[in-house]
Amino acid sequence: MIVLAISLATVASFIASAVLYAMPPVAAVISRTSTPRPGLPMAAQMASVVLRSLIVSCLVAGLMLAAGWHGAGSGALLGLSLCALPLVLLMGGVVHENTALPAAGIHLLDWILKLTIIGAIVGSFL
Repeated sequence: MIVLAISLATVASFIASAVLYAMPPVAAVISRTSTPRPGLPMAAQMASVVLRSLIVSCLVAGLMLAAGWHGAGSGALLGLSLCALPLVLLMGGVVHENTALPAAGIHLLDWILKLTIIGAIVGSFL
């Protein structure tokens, strides 16, 4: 069951991310403030998104199993609390690498959605 939970969470978080970045206001901010990496095919970029979601889904499942937590609510709260990690990384990007604040905010929102969804789905299987 845990493999199914991780798989579903990975796919759902990828879809949520795709929907967020496809929204016209979000897409406009990202295209205005970000520079795509040259030479990296779109398929490789999408595979990277799926892989990151898979890694985080495994992390959430492992933490929930180790702590003995069960249920969608506990999983969602764990995911939400883990948003501190991308927040810290994005703050570093804004301060040290001149990442545009609106873009960093969108990326943080993306991770808030992903982590909460992943937590809720994984938790619902435990």
